[in-house]
Amino acid sequence: MLLTVLTATLPLASACTLTGPAPHQIDFGFRLDGAGNVIVAYPLCATNEIAGASVYVDVPGEGEDGNGFTTLWSATGPRTKEAERGVFTVGTSADFAKETRPLKARLPEDGFYVSVTELSAGKQEDGRDHWVFPSLLKGKKLAADEWSTDKGKVLIRDEINSQAHCRK
Repeated sequence: MLLTVLTATLPLASACTLTGPAPHQIDFGFRLDGAGNVIVAYPLCATNEIAGASVYVDVPGEGEDGNGFTTLWSATGPRTKEAERGVFTVGTSADFAKETRPLKARLPEDGFYVSVTELSAGKQEDGRDHWVFPSLLKGKKLAADEWSTDKGKVLIRDEINSQAHCRK
């Protein structure tokens, strides 16, 4: 029975091949504040808001529910207009009203995963997620509205948001 199902779906799968390059991952912007905290500039459409954010680390073969990821920090309810619009500090309660999982140790310098929840038309939905490597941000000189991507490219906030391809 399983062989029949697989055989029946193979022609459909082979008809759905990509003809161009793989889709581009939308870049978050990152920077460090004076205390060494990571600040995120999340790509966001003007009609959406941030509902919350989380930080995860990859622990192969371990983690919550055996998925390999462990939550280090999670927060909801933006406290500031800036956080609501996608610019927030990870691992602190500074920009969110409620930490659902407070950070118990320093964020790892060798990288972690930032995940965002959005509000769209009043409904909460999964947003985008991205890896950040704080060690790559150290010593990076950025102007007030400049943000570094994980690949080292420097973008301004409008360029980060324009990647979201929002409906007009």
